[in-house]
Amino acid sequence: MASIRPPTGAAGQLPRVSAWAPLRHRAYRMLWLAQFVSNIGTFMQGVGAVWVMLELRQSPAVVALVQTAVALPVLLLGVPAGALADLTDRRRLLLASQGLMLAAAGALAVLTWAGSVTPATLLGLTSALGVGTALNGPAWQAVQPELVPAAEFPQAVTLGGASMNLGRAIGPALAGVIIAATGPGLVFLLNAMSFLAVIGALAAWRPKPEDRLGPPEQFDAAVRAGLRYAWHSHLIHYVLLRSGAFTLASAGLLALLPVYAKSQLGLGSGGLGLLYAAFGAGAAASALLLPRIRARIGVDGVVAAGTAAVAVMLLALAFTRSPALAALITFAAGAGWLLCLSVFNLAAQQVLPDWVRARGLALNLTVTAGAAAAGSAAWGAVANVLGVPGAFGWGSLAVALTLLAGVRWRFSSIASYDLSPAPLAEPDMPLAALADSGPVFVTVTYQVRAGAEDDFQQAAQSVGWSRRRTGAVRWTVLQQAERPGQFVEMFVVPSWDEYLLQQGRRTVADAELDDRLRAFLRAGTQPDVEHFLTPPKPHHHNPDKR
Repeated sequence: MASIRPPTGAAGQLPRVSAWAPLRHRAYRMLWLAQFVSNIGTFMQGVGAVWVMLELRQSPAVVALVQTAVALPVLLLGVPAGALADLTDRRRLLLASQGLMLAAAGALAVLTWAGSVTPATLLGLTSALGVGTALNGPAWQAVQPELVPAAEFPQAVTLGGASMNLGRAIGPALAGVIIAATGPGLVFLLNAMSFLAVIGALAAWRPKPEDRLGPPEQFDAAVRAGLRYAWHSHLIHYVLLRSGAFTLASAGLLALLPVYAKSQLGLGSGGLGLLYAAFGAGAAASALLLPRIRARIGVDGVVAAGTAAVAVMLLALAFTRSPALAALITFAAGAGWLLCLSVFNLAAQQVLPDWVRARGLALNLTVTAGAAAAGSAAWGAVANVLGVPGAFGWGSLAVALTLLAGVRWRFSSIASYDLSPAPLAEPDMPLAALADSGPVFVTVTYQVRAGAEDDFQQAAQSVGWSRRRTGAVRWTVLQQAERPGQFVEMFVVPSWDEYLLQQGRRTVADAELDDRLRAFLRAGTQPDVEHFLTPPKPHHHNPDKR
């Protein structure tokens, strides 16, 4: 798979690409349109679900749990779903997840028409939709780099966000009209039918076969490898911190919007749909302007502007009782929201090499979903005590405080890391190794020139992070007491198969770390690599234990 690292200029700016450029590619256009239809249905479903919960006369905290029910399965299943997406045929996984969501939405439509919906059944079937979302999300995001050239990938990510927010603009407005005219049952049925558009597009799409280096991974080992990579990747930590903090702080905006519309503005389902539509329209409008904004102020400026907009608009909503003014405010809030999410989603793609892409994206979805679930529940609880305006006011402060994270962690630095593949050849050894023969112990001996010992050890720590990201479960570097200047790097990989996979997982950025380490070696010397295998069990059965 080609690298998704696009060319960049100063301060993280990306070359200006037409907002519509990715739609020139047939596969991307076909899947984007299908997802757009599905997004309309999804946001119709969201309005229908919260409206049913309101009609059941539940408290703000219970209404906010509708969003929690969608997000919680993503939190629990995201990482395993990412492993599945990295190990299996992503197209088939996408088809299965779409089928599950179709069935859940259809069941909710039938129960609604039968008058049998309770808060428990509504939350249960909403959670089933969340399970489908958990299985769908990592695979869907992981296939995006296959659909467009690298130079157009940032705008492809933005158009994906625009598709979601156009759905947010159209779906709630349609849902409001349909609920007022016929009730929420038809909304749920139309959502079920919208999944057919995605199933049809996926059935027609024929992706290129994936090139997987090294032996096949087992599911449990793949999950551990994905978590290990994330644990030892500072870049992923930065992205998860920024996106998770923003989502947690701002979750109350959408979770409490139905309660705000009914209790503070006196609106019915149609008015609520228009507020959602204004939010989505703002997001879609900012998506069209994003290439120009990003080229002017850089990615960090985009996040700062979007965060400030959401914070100010939340505070404005806390004091607004006019439906028309509230619609304008939610429009601006949607614009700010999209500015932030476009950068977060692109950064999540850029900090992941191909071999772990779906697992890393799943972890990002998991953190975001967990923040959304926790934030929705927390801001619902705050609204129970302080009212919705009070929750919006404190939410505004929380969103503004997330700007502090940008003082230290900047998205513009991500572009300097090249994570395209740079695999090493399989080692040539006279002793055959069994795939599952147990831990492999590797030593790398370096002859360091005099005076460079401290610099070498500092550079070695970065190499250690690289080894652990790609498969090592233990790593250290020692200096030999009898030979000044001789250092030995030692690390352990769980099995020979895992070691071969580690060789294939190496990226250009990893290779640069190795080259930096070699710069401190004595002239004419090279690292000496040795492998130690777990020996096979002896064949005799009655050893002499005396």
